[in-house]
Amino acid sequence: MIKFLKKLIFFPFRKVSRNARKTNWSTERNRKRVGKSLFFLAIALFTVFIFRFVWLITVNHVGGTNLTTMAKSNYQSTVTVQAKRGTIYDRTGAAIAVDSSTYTIYAVIDKTQVDSNGNPLYIDKKDFTKVEDFLNSKLKIDRDLIKKQLNSKLKQVQFGNKGSDITLEQMKDIQKAAENEKIVGLGFTANISRSYPFGNFASQFIGIARPKDENGTQALKGDMGLEKAFNNVLSGENGKETYQKDIYGRPIPGTTKVIEPVKNGQDVYTTLDAQLQRNLEGYMDKAATDTGAQQLSGTLVDAHTGEILATSQRPTYTATTINDAEKQKYFTWNSLLSQSAFEPGSTFKTFLMAGALDSGKVNLNETYQRKLQVYDTTINDWDVTENKSYTLPETLTYAQGFALSSNIGMSKIEMNMGDALWGSYLNKFKFGLKVRAGLDGENPGALPSSNAVSQIQSSFGQGVAVTPLQLIRGWTAIAGNGTMLEPHIVSKVVDPNTKTSLTSKAEVVGHPVSNDAASGVRDLMLTVNTDPVYGTSYSTSGDSEQNLAAGPLFMVNGEPAAVKTGTAQIASTTGGYMTGSQDYLYSAVVMYPAKNPDFIFYMNVKIPTESWTLKYIARVANPLLTSAEAMKNDLSVSADTDTKAGKVTIENYKGKDSGDTADSLRRTVLSPVIIGTGAKVTAQSIAEGEKVSANSRILLLTNDKDQVMPDMYDWSKKEVEQLANWFGIKVTYEGSGNKVLTQSIETSTNVKKGQTLTVKMGN
Repeated sequence: MIKFLKKLIFFPFRKVSRNARKTNWSTERNRKRVGKSLFFLAIALFTVFIFRFVWLITVNHVGGTNLTTMAKSNYQSTVTVQAKRGTIYDRTGAAIAVDSSTYTIYAVIDKTQVDSNGNPLYIDKKDFTKVEDFLNSKLKIDRDLIKKQLNSKLKQVQFGNKGSDITLEQMKDIQKAAENEKIVGLGFTANISRSYPFGNFASQFIGIARPKDENGTQALKGDMGLEKAFNNVLSGENGKETYQKDIYGRPIPGTTKVIEPVKNGQDVYTTLDAQLQRNLEGYMDKAATDTGAQQLSGTLVDAHTGEILATSQRPTYTATTINDAEKQKYFTWNSLLSQSAFEPGSTFKTFLMAGALDSGKVNLNETYQRKLQVYDTTINDWDVTENKSYTLPETLTYAQGFALSSNIGMSKIEMNMGDALWGSYLNKFKFGLKVRAGLDGENPGALPSSNAVSQIQSSFGQGVAVTPLQLIRGWTAIAGNGTMLEPHIVSKVVDPNTKTSLTSKAEVVGHPVSNDAASGVRDLMLTVNTDPVYGTSYSTSGDSEQNLAAGPLFMVNGEPAAVKTGTAQIASTTGGYMTGSQDYLYSAVVMYPAKNPDFIFYMNVKIPTESWTLKYIARVANPLLTSAEAMKNDLSVSADTDTKAGKVTIENYKGKDSGDTADSLRRTVLSPVIIGTGAKVTAQSIAEGEKVSANSRILLLTNDKDQVMPDMYDWSKKEVEQLANWFGIKVTYEGSGNKVLTQSIETSTNVKKGQTLTVKMGN
């Protein structure tokens, strides 16, 4: 190209020069000739430039470069607007998990980095020792790591875990200190992070969110617990904005345009109460120290609503100790509330007795002998001695047997009921079925195997697997005069984008036993705590630490609570059960007040190293329940969020996993009911596209080979008719009212087409 231009420019002059020599023209004529040549040359060049200009405007590309995009980049920028992850609150509005920024420190060791005056912006080798001392004192970074990084061949280096997750306050302090010591070359990069202001606060239950790379940008994503389960609720959608900028790259005011609006995540208000939770954490710390147990778990529930008010476990972690959490012996990432199942032991006798009283299969005043052989298995009570005699009388009434926690007494009641009837009550209490409160990775537990010994042993909590959440669901029926509630973990979900909220209410999920049966069990539980001869929680020595004299061990406001204690064998990894003297899961369920409970507290202690006593659980339960009772009026008041009631748009769930669908619906504060045990949804009671209020019940029919009758207690007439239509059965109604009180076809029994269902309605 250059050669061509040279020829184009100089050729006329050479030609003129040659002609001038040949023709010997005058100076004036030569000038005219040159001028004419320059004129035509200018015209040619102008034509070339015009053609190229038109070409660039028309095609808008040079090579692989888009000129429009390149031009815009000089005066216009498009940026991603990061969506804010929703905040997790307690029931009163105290922040449990909130977005924050942390910082990572770095060191520049590239010697080309200087300012406009040539001053170094890097760490000089002569200052390495000074920087080593500085970072070690400020952040406790290992000296060997600092040396290794500073002597590397990289241009910029970081310093591992201790050089990251630096708070804003720490960063400012380090910056000021570095300036005072005239250290250059240290800098910080900002990272999005999640802050947990309360520290040790229901850690496995709440979980944690961490930064993850998604489509080239970082976003917080739930890793465990509620953070993971409600990730889709808490996560927002990033937006995009454009703005014009000046020659220095600064945004010009008034030029910002929204391309895609940002949608922030929704806020989740849990049912936890911060004050009660902090109290529980403190009591659990002491219990863990006093017992030396491998694991502990404790949960407080509002008996009137099913709301989880406080829950904790040991070993645990905080956001600052999470990297070292697994160094704790017997640590588990699982939430012991819902993700780990175990044999519950004698606390399970509450359900056996409830079923027996409800079905009339027990006379509490009838006596029995404490000897029982079931096939090749001998059933013994806990007070049996090495010579096979008992420390307490061998003849007991069934009421005394319950207070004493007699395995033989409960086994004989189960045998009188029969496996089928006992099994029907296990189904009515929904054991073997997930609670589906919206948590992630919930363990379904397991019903006893079909052999006769397992069925009998399940009457005293052996050979059956449960989670605390399942036990709590069942105990709401004992505390609530037969009405069973779904345990709730969320009180409200607030959408800041629409200023709407979905507020949960108490949710009835069945009525497994009568009012009289539930009341009768509570009366028996009171004797566990007050009977000076047989009561397993009646203390003959009192508890000096709580200033309790001999008498009921579980006392709240000077009144004895209703209690059932438990001591469960623990399955060995090599088969059978562990045989050590302390190799048990010790537990207690406490209801207060005994006559009409406001609260249910359950705690278990696995394999303590100290000599076991129920006082360890009482020292947690008594002060916690006392605080809860003092606060009970305040617990009914929810956080004011200045929002209006929202709606949930129903989707098409046909063909989807029934369990996952139920969990997802629960997270939107709806009340799903799975009909059958099939894996897939085949029909739904509310049509796709309908907008419904929070707490609306939606029936999900599954592809179960059998049609199994659900517990319809509290259902509406419309919901009954929907089920009848699916099952092809006839319905007759008795009484008036809006809710189902009783049904003629028992829960969990198979239904045949054409069968008649009689339903009694009431309010």
